[in-house]
Amino acid sequence: MRNISSLTQAEWPNTEISDNFSFSVMHPDGLFKFLFRYFNGRWNCWCTLPSGETRVVGIEPNVVSWSGFLDYGIVFITELPLISRNSLFLTSLYIITWE
Repeated sequence: MRNISSLTQAEWPNTEISDNFSFSVMHPDGLFKFLFRYFNGRWNCWCTLPSGETRVVGIEPNVVSWSGFLDYGIVFITELPLISRNSLFLTSLYIITWE
């Protein structure tokens, strides 16, 4: 298991939840841009890194997405067993920077 260098909590946008929305998060390494879409009964997410690379983000409760990458990870922290359409904003979204 790798060590975490930093953990940045993303603030959800101050808006009502919709099937398509996007927002950006300022991180010490630069701007992370998130795009969320709800289709086929689940949330889908893409994130553009400060480098311009776009990655798919898995939206599972308390599971680290991008754990195989050396630079960043994403995690949705929640006590809920699943992240439904109406519960996305009840999670805490974190950007992990690996050592």
